[in-house]
Amino acid sequence: MKVLLDEQLSVEIAQELRRRGGDAEAVITERPELLRASDERLVEVAVQEDRAVVTNNLRHFRPIAAQRLAQGKQHAGLILLPSNRARNLDATGMLADAIEAVMRANPKGIPDAEHWIAPLE
Repeated sequence: MKVLLDEQLSVEIAQELRRRGGDAEAVITERPELLRASDERLVEVAVQEDRAVVTNNLRHFRPIAAQRLAQGKQHAGLILLPSNRARNLDATGMLADAIEAVMRANPKGIPDAEHWIAPLE
């Protein structure tokens, strides 16, 4: 499974996932062409690259995914993070753990589905 981390997520998460053998890219520093792109464009690129989008922007991405499905289009999946997540080094490792678990459990991806990451303690 491949993932694309939305712009509000740290590149350190993507780097940690790659250290563990995962295929992860972060919009914030590794995909500058997507940094100012619309969320719809990000979903479209994710579909083209067969990458689930990892985001805590539920308000935007869930309706986009639902609209695509209603139009008979696919999306490559959403991994949804709690919006009140911690933002420190410990949280980075815990987020990488949680995302990695989804990636390993779904090696062929999660097309047209969403997976929720429980709030981290």
